[in-house]
Amino acid sequence: MCLKMAAKTRIRKFGNLLSDSFLDYDTPKMVQIKSWKAGAVNRIVQLLIIFYAFGYVIIIEKGYQTTDKVLGSATSKLKGIASTNFTGDPNVEVNDIEPYNRVWDVTDYVIPAQQSNGFFVMTNMVLTNKQTRRACAEDPGINTCTHNSNCTAENKSGKENGEFTGRCVYYNNTQKSCEIHGWCPTEVDKLPLKRKKAVLAAAENFTVFIKNAITFPKFNFEKKNVMPDTDFRCRFSSTTPKSSLCPIFRLGTIAEEAGTSFSEMAYKGGVIIINIHWNCNLDHSEEHCLPKYSFLLPDEEDSFNFRFSKYYRENGTEYRDLTKAYGILFQIEIFGEAGKFDIVPLMLNIASGVALLSLATVMCDVVVLYFLKKRRYYKECKYQNVSVDNSEIYDVSDVTNAVKMTDTSLISSQYLKPNSVVTIKQTNNGKTQSRSSLVAGH
Repeated sequence: MCLKMAAKTRIRKFGNLLSDSFLDYDTPKMVQIKSWKAGAVNRIVQLLIIFYAFGYVIIIEKGYQTTDKVLGSATSKLKGIASTNFTGDPNVEVNDIEPYNRVWDVTDYVIPAQQSNGFFVMTNMVLTNKQTRRACAEDPGINTCTHNSNCTAENKSGKENGEFTGRCVYYNNTQKSCEIHGWCPTEVDKLPLKRKKAVLAAAENFTVFIKNAITFPKFNFEKKNVMPDTDFRCRFSSTTPKSSLCPIFRLGTIAEEAGTSFSEMAYKGGVIIINIHWNCNLDHSEEHCLPKYSFLLPDEEDSFNFRFSKYYRENGTEYRDLTKAYGILFQIEIFGEAGKFDIVPLMLNIASGVALLSLATVMCDVVVLYFLKKRRYYKECKYQNVSVDNSEIYDVSDVTNAVKMTDTSLISSQYLKPNSVVTIKQTNNGKTQSRSSLVAGH
């Protein structure tokens, strides 16, 4: 019997718990607060949200458009001829300057002849001509010796131009180095001119024609940077709107726009990035979709060089001319985005803006309920628990446990029907007290 009573008690408690929490229904209550502070906060937050959602997102950021990224390619064509003669020049650093006295055209200084989205211009070099495969003394700048025991495999530095033969030989009248078997004579890695003077300093006045074609696949839109009215005598300059669209660039101008000196960069080489930006609003005429060029120097302290060789035969003997090329690598990168009106993103951004307006109510509630002097009174007005049974008995209490309502006529005039019984419950110091009153008729 006791077990049955205990079980019923547990079921009743569980039912009461379920009824008091899970089966509750919350409905918003409209409370109009006559406070200029709360009203000011509400209007200011609403204005900020309206400016952000409708002014910034939709108008400034063009939230009414759908967008697409640019796809494109670029090719280049260089022009320029230079003649060099350094005989008698006090800046000469090498013993034989004759190989550097010559006429240079495009096929001499553009290596390779063509590449996609970039080009390399050789501006300085170390030439080692007529090398053959044989044994010779290594460059003393790489290896020196005093006797044959210094020329074993264990003493190799990894920079040698060939395999050691095991002999220590004279490189010249005063210096000795290990003998190697490889391409001889070995390269002397020394630039021909001192005082940071480049052999092809005249390349500053060479020109490059960059041809760029782009497309926005989503909009089936295609365009080129060469306009129908392009004057091919033009030269690019960022100072005027018309010349800023010219696709022919002077190499010295590119270096200046990148923030460096061409003559300094030509001595040891480097990398310059040419950016072509296509940002187009396709709601406007196609004529307004134009490229913008910018130039970037990734690392001012960096240098760029590599080696290549040309092979040939004379009287049955194979020779090669080795060139260590210093120069400027120009990399072309294409960026851009196009936008066009679309109802879907517009409606999504409007809906997001309307939803954000509810944030104003949340912020005002925080100000009213936690910062204003009459915050306790506002809480009493905002939060209310009400339960109704068939006998029209009303339970009115404040969730903050701070309600002190003793005037039943006030309650009846706002919430109840005439001749109703009202039960008011109050909790003080953990104890709940109840009293009932009959509401008189109107």
